[in-house]
Amino acid sequence: MIECETENTRTLIPSNHSPREEKTIMRRKRIAVLMASIEREYQQHFASGLAEASAGYGIDICIFNSMGYMDVSLSTSEREESMIYDLPDLETFDGIISMPATMGSEATLRKIFEVITPLKGKPHISIDVIQENAVTIQFNDRNSVEELTEHMISRHGAKRIMYVCGPMHSEVAMERLEACRSMMRRYGLEMDEKLLFDGQWTRTGGRQAAEKMLAMHEALPDAILCGNDDMALGVIEYLSEHGIRVPRDVAVTGFDASREAVMRGVTTIRRPIDRTAQKAIEILNKWIDGAKPAEKVIHMNTIPVYGDSCGCLKNQEHLNEMLRNLGTEKWNMETTLTCISMYAGSMAGVGDELEAHHRIHDFIRYWDIRDFFLCVDPSICRETDGEETDSGSYPDEMLLLYGMTDGKTYQPVLYSTHELVPAFDEDRKTTLCLIFCPLYYRNRSFGYVGLNPGSLTSGAALYPFLMLLNGALMSLYLQTNIKRYTSTIEQMAIRDIMTGMLNRRGFLEKAPAVMEKARKNNKVFAILSADMNHMKHINDEFGHQSGDIAICRMGKAMESLGEFSFVPVHISGDEFLAYGILDSMEEAEKLKDCAREAISDLNARDPWICDISASFGIYAAVPQMHDTLDQYMTMADRRMYDEKNSRKFGRRKEDLKINNEKG
Repeated sequence: MIECETENTRTLIPSNHSPREEKTIMRRKRIAVLMASIEREYQQHFASGLAEASAGYGIDICIFNSMGYMDVSLSTSEREESMIYDLPDLETFDGIISMPATMGSEATLRKIFEVITPLKGKPHISIDVIQENAVTIQFNDRNSVEELTEHMISRHGAKRIMYVCGPMHSEVAMERLEACRSMMRRYGLEMDEKLLFDGQWTRTGGRQAAEKMLAMHEALPDAILCGNDDMALGVIEYLSEHGIRVPRDVAVTGFDASREAVMRGVTTIRRPIDRTAQKAIEILNKWIDGAKPAEKVIHMNTIPVYGDSCGCLKNQEHLNEMLRNLGTEKWNMETTLTCISMYAGSMAGVGDELEAHHRIHDFIRYWDIRDFFLCVDPSICRETDGEETDSGSYPDEMLLLYGMTDGKTYQPVLYSTHELVPAFDEDRKTTLCLIFCPLYYRNRSFGYVGLNPGSLTSGAALYPFLMLLNGALMSLYLQTNIKRYTSTIEQMAIRDIMTGMLNRRGFLEKAPAVMEKARKNNKVFAILSADMNHMKHINDEFGHQSGDIAICRMGKAMESLGEFSFVPVHISGDEFLAYGILDSMEEAEKLKDCAREAISDLNARDPWICDISASFGIYAAVPQMHDTLDQYMTMADRRMYDEKNSRKFGRRKEDLKINNEKG
C-alpha cells in the first residue's frame, strides 16, 4: 500500500492497481491530550467537554491518561503508567493539549515534559501551567481564592487560618497558596507556617493534615482553607470523627465545586471545566488552519460557591441539580460494580486468545461504550521470535485482541503500534474521542486500552474496570506461559541436548503415529539405521570433546534427510537413525546413498581434524496390522551391522591410515 498525504486528505493506492483506481479517504484533524487520573471529577468534566467539541468540530481526539493519583507502592507502577505518554508519535498529531497540573507524581510530570519539549511549532494548548511554545489557558484562581479568603476574614472574622495545599511541585497549588497569603497580608495577618500542610490533592492527604494539626495540641484555627474539595472533605471527615463540628468550631473551604462537596454544603470555587475544554479545541482548530492566537495566556473566570461549611447557606437550586446528577451517578456506579462482580470470575479464567476475545465481547456489550479497542503485546498470548524482554516500551507491533466501534466488531489482528488503533486508518462517518489507559501487572506491561467510555468514568468505575481487564490479561499471560514452559519441558524430555534431534524417548513417542499413517495409506514406512565408524579411535586420539564434535557433525549430515521428510534421531552415543514414509521401495537405497553423500559433502565443505564416516542399514516395508517399531529397528540394525562388518574386514587398514594422516 502506498500512502500519499496532502493537508486534508490521505490517498491510499493499492500497489497492484493503477493510480486511477485510487481510493481517497478524508483525513480528519487529530488532537492528542495528555492528562492523568481521568476517574476524578475535574478530569471527567474536561473529557466531557472534549467529547462534545470532537463531535462539533469533526476532530478525532486521543486522550492519553495515567492513573496519576493511585498509590504506586500498592497498585501501580510509575514506569508502566508513564509509558502511555510514549505511545503516541506527537509529530503526527495536528495539535496537542497538555494538563501538567493533573499529574499526581513527579515521574509522570517529568515524562510529559520530556515528550512535549522537543516539539517546536506544533499547535499546543497548556491547561493551567505556562509552557514554552504553548498557548496557556489559565483559570483566574487567584481572584477567587482572594475573594474567598477575604470572605472568611471580613464576614466570619477568621484571623488564624490553616491552609492545606496541593503538591509543592505544582504551580497551580502554589498560586492558590500565595493568593491566600496575599489577602491575609492586606488585612495585616500572617500565615503560621506550622499550619501549612501538603495534602497532595487527595482525601487521605486532607485527613493526614487534620491529624497533624490536632496533634499539635494548640487552639483550633478559625478557618481551614483547602486547595481542592477532596482535601476539604478529608479534613471535615477527620474533624467530625474527633468531635469537632464544622462550621461551629472551625470553618472549612475547598476548591473545584465537586458534586459531593456541593451536596455536603462545602464552601468552594467552581471552574468552568467543560467550557475550557471546548475553548481549547476551538483555539486549536483555528490554529491548525493557520490562525495562531495573538494571546499567549487566556484567562477563564472562576466563581466562589458559598455553603454551610463556612457558615453560609447552601445554594438550593445548584444543590437540586447536584442531587439529580448524584442519583444518576449512584445508579451508574451500582450497575458498574454489579457487572464487574458478575464477570470477575469468568474474566480471570481466560486460557487462550480466542476465549479472551469471546469473553471480552460478552463483557463489553453490557456497557454504554461506543468505541473500545483492547490492544495487547502479542507475546502474552502468541508465540513470538526471541526471548521476552522487559524494554519499558510498547512493541512495534500490537495485537488488537478485541475491537468495537459503532457496532462493528474487529477480529484479532496484528497492526503497527504507530497506528494506535486500526480504526484511525479507516473511512469513518463519525469522529473518535478515545481515552488511552495502560494495562499491566506490577512491572509487566500487557498493552493498553482505547475507549470511549460513556458513563464509565463516573466516580471510581473506570479503575475497577481497568483492573478487571488487567486480571483477564494476567490470566491469559499465565496460561500462555504455562503452555510455553510445558512445551519447553516436553522438548527437553524428547530432544537430545547435544544435537537438538529427537532422542530415543522422542522417537518412541513420535514414530508410531507416522508408522500408523503409512499403514492406513498403504505407504512404505522406513527406518534408516546409522552407526559412526572409528569413534573409539577419535576419542582415544583426540579426546572426548572431539568425540562430541564428531557426533554433532554426524547430526548435521543426518539433518539433510529432512528434504525427504525423514526425521533424524540421535539414539545414543554414535548411534543414529531416521524414519519416515517413502513412495516406493526403490527410494530406500537412494535414501542411504543421500546420507553418505551428505557426510562426504560435509567433510569436503567443512574440513575437520579427521573425516567422519558411518555404516548404514535400511529396512522399508508397508506396515501390516501386527508389525511393531521394534521389528523395523531390529531389521535396520541388522543390515547396518552387516555393512559395518564388511567395512571392518575389507577396508579397515585404509580407513585407519586416512584418519592417522588427518591427525
